[in-house]
Amino acid sequence: MDQEKIKQLVVKAQNSDSAAFAELIGLTQRFAFGSVFRITGNHEESKDIVQEAYIRAWTNIHRFSGRVTFHSWLYSILRNLSIDFLRKAHSRKQAVGSSLPVQDNYHPAALYEADELRSLIQKWIPSLPETQQMVFILRDMDDLTIREVQDLTGLTESSIKSNLYLARKKLAVYLKHKGYQVL
Repeated sequence: MDQEKIKQLVVKAQNSDSAAFAELIGLTQRFAFGSVFRITGNHEESKDIVQEAYIRAWTNIHRFSGRVTFHSWLYSILRNLSIDFLRKAHSRKQAVGSSLPVQDNYHPAALYEADELRSLIQKWIPSLPETQQMVFILRDMDDLTIREVQDLTGLTESSIKSNLYLARKKLAVYLKHKGYQVL
């Protein structure tokens, strides 16, 4: 995606150009819906959350400073609204630790391709604590680098790695419980 064009559209939108903002929506809508759906797993709620995110983005576009990309800024709005939805929709369960060893090179993104596993993982994600959920989605589902996850979340590299390790470990336990053989 042409970042320079997005920057120009943002400047126009900050000057109350609604057509420029509509173009920004067109350029980011697929990204926005996919990001929310991976967190919520609910099609209808995802559409509502994306709509609310664009309303908030338009209302606060004057606060966008350009220190991060527009995508990162929009993602933070999407993520926060998605997490709010999950808080309201699901009671938080206390995560249970496990002594199952997990290899450091275990990468669930390869498993995610299979439809059955994708469905299982979608149902499992909301059971994670918020930070583990966010890091797991960004790193293993969206395939972002550690640096990109840092930029989006503000977490340290060590915090990202430890939360990712814990989430992957819990996923291994969950999949094993569901009858999958986990390395």
